[in-house]
Amino acid sequence: MWLIILIFLLNSCSSNNIEKKWAEKVKIGDFYLGENNIDMALKYWIESLELKRDLLTYQKIIASFIIKSDFNQAKKYTIDGLTYFRNNDNLLFNLGLVNFYLEEYEESLKTMNKLLTKNKYYPNAHYIMGLIYEKKGNYEKAKKEFIQEVNINPGSRKAWQKIKEMKNEK
Repeated sequence: MWLIILIFLLNSCSSNNIEKKWAEKVKIGDFYLGENNIDMALKYWIESLELKRDLLTYQKIIASFIIKSDFNQAKKYTIDGLTYFRNNDNLLFNLGLVNFYLEEYEESLKTMNKLLTKNKYYPNAHYIMGLIYEKKGNYEKAKKEFIQEVNINPGSRKAWQKIKEMKNEK
């Protein structure tokens, strides 16, 4: 009986220690981001994932790689995050966005369609789909997506601007 209690206590102490180390690495990463040192922030956030898989940390890493225009790394961490947080709407959007930036338009469309099947009101998904159709030269579909975006997200200045541009091009 005492052996079981001792093992439980040791495991609890170990878990608390890991949690503290994880939280400290995330906090240091956040500090470096505040100092505009994205590379150091990424270093600590990535190290923190070795201790604990955390959705918010994945999102910080992905956003930082997108800011740095390192879309391959952003895609790598998005896919990794989706293995732990399956079908998370934000990670799905990020995957579609990163695929768009990598000019993998068909993959981006598939991902955005999957996202919109789960959550038909996800902001900016229709906007990205409109951009893809525009890149592919399908301006009618692009315009429909931009209109769908403003129906869902009336504050989307980018979608309104695209609609205005398309109207002026006629």
